[in-house]
Amino acid sequence: MTAAATTTTSRLARDPSSLSNPDQAHITHLFWDASINFDEQLIIAKATYTVQLVGNNDDPSSVKNVKLDTSHLDIHSVHVNDTPATFSLTVPDHQKSHLGSCLEIQLLDNTLSTITITISYTTTKQCSAAQWLPPAQTAGKQHPYIFTQCQAIHARSLLPCQDCPSVKFEYEARVSVPDWATCVMSALSKDGPSKNAPPPPPTSNDDNNNTTTTTFHFHQPTPIPSYLFALAVGQLSSMDISPRCRVWSEPSMVSAVAFEFAQVEQFLEVAEELTLEYQWGRYDILCLPPSFPYGGMENPCLTFVTPTLLAGDRSLADVVAHEAAHSWSGNLVTNETWEHFWLNEGWTVFLQRKIMAKVYNDDKFFDFDAIGGWKDLKDSVEEMPDAYTKLIPELGDGDPDDAFSSIPYEKGFNLLYSLERMVGKDKFGEFTKAYFNEFKFGVITSEKFQNFFESYFEGVVDVSSFDWETWLRQPGMPEEPKFDRTLSAECEELAQAWISLDEIEGGETPSTNISEWSTAQTVTFLDALTNMTNDRSKPLSLETIESMKEAYSMQQSKNSEVLHRFCMLAVAAGDSGIIPTVIRFITTQGRMKFVRPLYRALYKSEMGKEIAVKTFLANREFYHPIASKMVATDMSVGKTEEDGESKSKKKGISLMAVGAVVVVAAAVGIALRRGKR
Repeated sequence: MTAAATTTTSRLARDPSSLSNPDQAHITHLFWDASINFDEQLIIAKATYTVQLVGNNDDPSSVKNVKLDTSHLDIHSVHVNDTPATFSLTVPDHQKSHLGSCLEIQLLDNTLSTITITISYTTTKQCSAAQWLPPAQTAGKQHPYIFTQCQAIHARSLLPCQDCPSVKFEYEARVSVPDWATCVMSALSKDGPSKNAPPPPPTSNDDNNNTTTTTFHFHQPTPIPSYLFALAVGQLSSMDISPRCRVWSEPSMVSAVAFEFAQVEQFLEVAEELTLEYQWGRYDILCLPPSFPYGGMENPCLTFVTPTLLAGDRSLADVVAHEAAHSWSGNLVTNETWEHFWLNEGWTVFLQRKIMAKVYNDDKFFDFDAIGGWKDLKDSVEEMPDAYTKLIPELGDGDPDDAFSSIPYEKGFNLLYSLERMVGKDKFGEFTKAYFNEFKFGVITSEKFQNFFESYFEGVVDVSSFDWETWLRQPGMPEEPKFDRTLSAECEELAQAWISLDEIEGGETPSTNISEWSTAQTVTFLDALTNMTNDRSKPLSLETIESMKEAYSMQQSKNSEVLHRFCMLAVAAGDSGIIPTVIRFITTQGRMKFVRPLYRALYKSEMGKEIAVKTFLANREFYHPIASKMVATDMSVGKTEEDGESKSKKKGISLMAVGAVVVVAAAVGIALRRGKR
């Protein structure tokens, strides 16, 4: 049996992050018929599933019910094979609200191996997968906007489903939107938009009411897990950048987006050389409004990206290389459960660095970029509890979002890098192709990966000495590889010069001119400087920060990666002059990679605690629900030393704010998905 067939014809295990029963019945196809109601901020939908019954001993008649995940959905009716069915919803466990409610559908006297289930439902204001933006939060300021974000387990708030990555299904969709709007999805456009009859009268009066709607048709012929189901609706324009690649955004941004991501076809071609032929037909990119909480999201056929990547010089395009690489690692070969998330992200980081090294035509870039990743890994290991610093974290039925950090990305990458160094680049390159070909369209666990690696190299290379147990199941940092520091040496030397200046009163400002440096070099310099200040357990002085401002003007940088790093250094130094820059930065974009650390840094500082709380409470509606929840959580979590290890411990932030922040967290009712790159 092929890896692809495994997801649709054999018994699937139950996933503790899901209330569904794929071991008894699993979805193979979805037809989604939906209408977007901006006035009420609701989606009115009908989901029709083709469900394969497995049962006990391959006996479909033994299946007495089908269980699906839901979260804050209003279920109107359920039909099985066009006949009304009895159904029930469980009461959510308030201690595990992330799991939502189980929709249990009764099957009576069934003898069929395949059935059809049709569910009519409406989303609610508590839909954690969707962010509804008023016109004021868009670039055009004329019309509202909606986009979805389902990873890790938020799809259940958008549609009833088996919300676990082991269940993959094809889908078709028919989506009706206001006449002024365009709908895009993680699928291929079927036949373009078509006009239809006027919608039902709205229940409220709004300037954006429309008397006609437009219907868009989509199909996704390649099976996907529920977390890759995605859509966005707004006033959108597009521009082709290659025969199979197109960019989408609001009209005022589309030219800038097309320029910034013009290299994406090259990224795909290099990825094909590394793995196998692209399987998804098209690769489009949607640049979202600034409140999008991630750098990018790898929705198949339609990557979502943040406008913080629009640096004007293509210097941040590696994020798109990362998302493009997900077309193979994650989308095509998918982690079976969220405990094996590193197989999605570690492989993607590995491919991303291979792609960018080829684009730069310099193999040294691979290690150069990995050095920056090592710093991110150290930061995450220091921040996270031990259980979440393992490559296979102990999730159980907890929220997989709570475990999210750079650990699966960078520790996973370094595991693969160690394997490559052990067997050699050429042999590992051939293994990479064999791996993706073997598991394409299927799901993967760490054990399956280990077994495949060992059997692939049996009799070819002795790999018996590799310490899988430590890499996969032990907490903390792995042993640091001997990175090639050829490209990073100058950056690290400049950082050391600034540290020396900081420690010697009246010293001379380093004379290195960085105006001709690439963004990657500047970021490496700032990362090295951050590492050195952390290693000595003392921030830079105010005098040093002022000297850096005068020398480099980084506080005025238009590059989000540079500005973020400099702001972190300045806040740690107690520079009150940087606060207006920080506040502007964290209230004009909602990317969690930037806003969460800066809120934490402000909150921990003497000068910024009250400012951080007030700023968040004033702007929490701007952020995506996931980001809002996590910033609230960050500012109610302190650090305490316990048995020599840094652990998380609940701590009230202030009498003024604790109640408000807890209410925000409870109202949102969700946790972090990914601070993706």
